Amino acid sequence: MLGRLFPRSLTNAYQGSWAAVWLLAPVLLIKTLMGFNFSGLNPLIDVGEILQSVDGVPLDTFSDAAASAVLNSAGAWGMALFALCLFVWLILVRYRAGLPVAILVLLIEQVGRTGVGTARAIAEAAAGSATPTTGALINLALSAALAIAFVLSLLRVRNLHAGEAQHAKA
Repeated sequence: MLGRLFPRSLTNAYQGSWAAVWLLAPVLLIKTLMGFNFSGLNPLIDVGEILQSVDGVPLDTFSDAAASAVLNSAGAWGMALFALCLFVWLILVRYRAGLPVAILVLLIEQVGRTGVGTARAIAEAAAGSATPTTGALINLALSAALAIAFVLSLLRVRNLHAGEAQHAKA
């Protein structure tokens, strides 16, 4: 299993389940768009509006300096996420043997950034004390999809053509 997680060479010979790729592709597209929008590269998107409406951050109650710091932090995270996603797109297109470790890195970023907040939101929703924000629900779905894709990427899928060739020899 460690050989599939850390292959000796990065080739296009992917050995995991293709269901992992089908789960990864929409998540990667969403995360790429999130990074692009939060980085400030998209002139049509107001990051402050997203933070207030989707994530529930009350920027209008912050001082100007505090709001600016939050927006700068969001922009820095957005640029880092966008760069990470471009790297994973490269692996997906050209170096598929590295998909398990690429999915793991995305999963670590996702859970590391949102894990405690998402767990708190779920606990509050289960207790009936608060409704999770749209952002918390999106993060939960992305985390779950990445976790499933990671497990599926580590499963060795039998090559049907090789199996047929072995049965033909017998």
